[in-house]
Amino acid sequence: MNNSTNVSSIEVIDYYCRQYAEAREVLAARVMKLEAETAALRNRLLPGIKAAAAAAADRQALLSAEISSHPDLFTKPRTMTLRGIKIGYQKGKGKISWDDDDKVVAAIRRTFALDKADALLRIKEEPIKAALEQLPAAELKRLGVHVVEASDQIVIKAIDGDVDKLVARILKEGAVDEAEESAAK
Repeated sequence: MNNSTNVSSIEVIDYYCRQYAEAREVLAARVMKLEAETAALRNRLLPGIKAAAAAAADRQALLSAEISSHPDLFTKPRTMTLRGIKIGYQKGKGKISWDDDDKVVAAIRRTFALDKADALLRIKEEPIKAALEQLPAAELKRLGVHVVEASDQIVIKAIDGDVDKLVARILKEGAVDEAEESAAK
């Protein structure tokens, strides 16, 4: 291998390195411009979004109060959709709890076969709440698990939940930006 071949190979590699570095500089500049314009747009529009979110929350509270004062309108069917908003009553999720992990673990081991018990327990041997929630109330009571029955809850939910998710994300990002600005001061 001669020295001139190595030099020309290094020159070619250097050429491509320079091309790549220049392309990365253009990319970085464009990304920085996007970030700056996005931040400026967010700063300009976020106060209006927050005001609109507060107004929507106030109106939701008024709607909820009106629904709760007329439960007779939601007996059958229990919900209805008006103007793209599902309203009415739905069964709330019940809750389970227990006082002592060790007692519930022991009761599970006594009550169920080994393979079933393993599906309900972690290796650390503590009850797995999500797995226990699948059991009937009678078995839960036998295990010493308290079952709190669910009560009816008012439901107010936009059929198109994408807007709610987007607003929540924007407000969360705005809160993070404000916290970062406060920390920087």
